Amino acid sequence: MSDSLEFDFDVDAAWMQFQRKLGDYVSAMRDGDALVIESRYDTTDGVPDTAACVQFYAWDLDMVRCEIPANEHLHSSRAITDEQREALSQIGFRMSVDSEPTAPHVDRNRSWSDDLAKKTVAVFRDIWGLPHPSFLGSRATGRYDVPSFDATTAESGPTIVPQCVQPKGKEHLQQLVDRALEPWFGFPPDHDPDGDIPLRFVGGTAYVSVKPTEPVVEINSTLVHAVSGRTRAAELLVDLNLQLPDVMLHLVQDCIVAQVRVSGSPFVADHLLWAVRMLSHVWEQVDEKFAEDFGGALGEPTPPPIDAEDFPEKLLELVELVARSEESLDIDTVLGCCSSDRDVVVSYLRISAEQEASWRGMAVAADLGDEHCDVDEADREAGKWGRAVAALREVLRSTPEQVTPVVDPSAIQLQLFETDEVAEISDERSDDQ
Repeated sequence: MSDSLEFDFDVDAAWMQFQRKLGDYVSAMRDGDALVIESRYDTTDGVPDTAACVQFYAWDLDMVRCEIPANEHLHSSRAITDEQREALSQIGFRMSVDSEPTAPHVDRNRSWSDDLAKKTVAVFRDIWGLPHPSFLGSRATGRYDVPSFDATTAESGPTIVPQCVQPKGKEHLQQLVDRALEPWFGFPPDHDPDGDIPLRFVGGTAYVSVKPTEPVVEINSTLVHAVSGRTRAAELLVDLNLQLPDVMLHLVQDCIVAQVRVSGSPFVADHLLWAVRMLSHVWEQVDEKFAEDFGGALGEPTPPPIDAEDFPEKLLELVELVARSEESLDIDTVLGCCSSDRDVVVSYLRISAEQEASWRGMAVAADLGDEHCDVDEADREAGKWGRAVAALREVLRSTPEQVTPVVDPSAIQLQLFETDEVAEISDERSDDQ
């Protein structure tokens, strides 16, 4: 690897580490806490408030605002131009309220702290061109014991994944994938009910999955749905695939799906992160015009949230209990809503995860201008269902005796890639234990 590539990777790693730490900090903020992150070298006559700056404020129990000061509070060299305002709008910042111009801001449930941290990195790197997080300083205010935030160091270093690992099987490969993606999220990634890892980009969502029958990691993302005219679409894909040799575009039923495959034998973490970046670059080039060329709609279809009347009464009771509680519910309370039956826990978890994803999709759609969606309502609902997901997952992790012992259908079965005899592998596992 050349010195320049090593430097680029080190810079990316530093920003990922900063993003991870910022996401953790924002998720732990309490009402009235404020955090200001600013360039330490942007001062005019020693006044730091003129610096390139992003600030956070926590309110309403579970909400946080991420805001860039209005131009009158920034030095002229850092003032947001019309082009930059458009770029900020594209990554989700709101520029006006009731048609009145205001400071660029994003209001989110604190469960979206990783997304806010990612937006913050984009502002400093892409909008203002700061080369490294070591150029940043911070100020935290709020409660009497508000913790400080150091933008240049982390309490613990990023997860280290060996350069090249030969996985022992699907479960081992899944663990390597999770560890490799942890810097991208800022925390260990969650899996959806199908076992895939959702990656949310500005325009859409990709899903990272380990193939069950071969040592391959696959990333798929629906760019366009409801395509009309398969013949015309197939012709367009031939040209696009020549322009994007690293990403394959497929016509799957009435959807245009972008796919990147990464070898897992051996597994190299850098290759997976590179593939994620490639798909991210594809989404940066996809817009409404792209969808119109295929006679379809941008992104994957967002299923409407299910009417509350169609949910089990006990699940609705659990969701309301979690929403009203300021602290995590104890396991016995959650079990009481699930009839102490693991099958019911798994069923409720699947429904809750689907609802959280649906409301998240509606929030993104509202941010992008969908007049049929209310971003605040979508955020609140997504937060409620997200807390229910966390509570139900905790029950499954704890596996208390009072839960009926049944097989979790969402569990990933281990499928070995080697040709060793099963008996020999079982003996090896017994020795390890």
